[in-house]
Formats: sequence, structure tokens, C-alpha cells
Amino acid sequence: MVSGNIWTQLERPMRILAPMEDVTDTVFRQIVGSLAPPDLYFTEFLRADLFQPRFAGRMQRRLEFSEAERPIIAQIWGNDTRDYGVAAARLAQLGYDGIDINMGCPAPKLVKKGCCAGLIRTPLKAAELYAAACEGAQGVPVSIKTRIGLDTPETEDWIGFLLQLRPAALTVHGRTAAEMSDPPADWSQVRLAVELRNRISPSTVMVGNGDIRSESELQAAAAASGVEGVMIGRGIFEDLLAFRRSGASWVEQPREVVLETFIRHIELHRIYWQGERNFEILKKFARAYLHGLPDFDSLYREVMRYHDHDSLVALLQRSVQQPFPELK
Repeated sequence: MVSGNIWTQLERPMRILAPMEDVTDTVFRQIVGSLAPPDLYFTEFLRADLFQPRFAGRMQRRLEFSEAERPIIAQIWGNDTRDYGVAAARLAQLGYDGIDINMGCPAPKLVKKGCCAGLIRTPLKAAELYAAACEGAQGVPVSIKTRIGLDTPETEDWIGFLLQLRPAALTVHGRTAAEMSDPPADWSQVRLAVELRNRISPSTVMVGNGDIRSESELQAAAAASGVEGVMIGRGIFEDLLAFRRSGASWVEQPREVVLETFIRHIELHRIYWQGERNFEILKKFARAYLHGLPDFDSLYREVMRYHDHDSLVALLQRSVQQPFPELK
């Protein structure tokens, strides 16, 4: 664990891998780290209620990380203050470098339950959860990730309220919850959030999120908005080398590198999860690995046909040995 407040110790602008459910497990974090590491990693979404003693063991594998994945922030979600205190204490004990509260996931079923972006409707509950996490965290910095509103931008009211809590860091996704991922992210609202920070809580580190896919876009977004960090989520699927400071993108990598990296991901998934996580989750990574290959369409269709580690690895190994013929 890094001593002190990790948010104040990293290069500016910070390059941050966003928390994504069924994506940013230790396996994918290790893969990204081996290719082009970010400055800061986030876990998947961690349900705060599952830290209660009666659920002992259910969260174990989701909580594990290697030293190569540092610094790392654990993100929790839920709407019960007792759960937040227990979860934060456990995460601090495990040596995480920070704890983040998910107040931004727009999944309708979670919003309806008053969790994640649903907390925008109940700011006093959001404040209680933040306080409970801080109490349990025992000095580990607590941050918040959110959106600019539910149905319409509420940046001044909602972000202004959160800044009054003085979080260690605040990540602002430039969309409302209702917008999901459809329209372009509004970075002017992120800029407004930075201006609010400057007036209300100058010590809070500001992070922007939304539609960033490369180092050049990251630098431009940071310069235009004034944030100290930029988070990349879905953009990592477009370029697995999005955090590389310079050099070729993923689609420019040799075929054998592409396929062998995907094979390594599959093998790590098999070894680490030991059948505890559905094999089918691996298929969501296929497009990220393969989309630059000339035979992407046919190979992708083949990948979708397989339902076990051995068969998929065998397919990709054959594809390495019998590459798609180059066009003359």
C-alpha cells in the first residue's frame, strides 16, 4: 500500500483505468499493465453488502490483486451505511491504495434501488455513505465517481454538493445517467465541475471521464478541462495500448502478438478463476483483441462458436500458425 494520499502523488495528468464490471478483474488489469500500464487501476464494482461476515468467501477472488497492479483503488456500491463501514475497513486491511464510491453507474435496476447514479436523487444518503466509508477506511483516501445528473445536467447542484464533502478525488463522467453511453460526453460540464472544485474544495483532485481513447485525446481533454486525471473506460476496448505514451496503436501490432496476447488472457482467466467465473465473459474481449486483423469477421464468428478454454485456445493457436494471407 502506498503511504499517504495516492491522489496527490501521481504524474499529471493521471492516466486511469476505469472500473468496469466483468472487465477490470485482476486478469485484465495484468494484461493491460503488461502492454501499456496506466498510472492508476480500479477494480470491478464491489457490492458493499457482500463484505458482511455472513458472506465470507464470496468476494475473495474479486478482491485479490498483485503488486504489479499498484496503485489500485477499490470501488464499492450499495446504499447501506453499515455495509459501507464494514467494506471500507476490510479494503483498508487488504492494503488498497484508495476506496471509491460508485455514484454514477446508470444501470436502471440499480438506479431504481437508489444505488449508484440513483444516489443523485438522495444527496443526504450519499453524504451518509461517504461518511461511513471514511470512518471505516482508517485514513485510506476515499473518492467518488459520478455523473453530471440523472435526466438533465445538474452539475452545479449535484457536483457542488459532493464537493462540500471534501472527497480526496472526484471523477465526473460527462453524461447524465439517462444518456447511458449514447451521446458524446459533455466535457464542458467537466470543466464546470473543475471550476466548482476551485471555489468549494481546492484540495479535491478532479478526474474527467467519457469518450477518451488515446494518449493524445487524454492530453487534450485534460488541458481543455483543467482536470488532474483522465479515466479511460470503453476506450480501452478500441485500443489496448491507449495508455501508451507514444508508438503504434493496437491495430498496428503484428498478428502473432495480437493472438498470443489473447491466448495469454484466456489462460490467465482459466488459472485464476478456476471455473468460478463464466467462460462466456471472455468473449466480450474478443473484439478488443481482434478488430484490427484482416480476417476479423470470420475469426470473430469462429470465436463466438466456442464455449471452453481449451477449444478457444486451440482455435487461436491454429490461427497463429496459419495466418490470413496478406493481400498483394
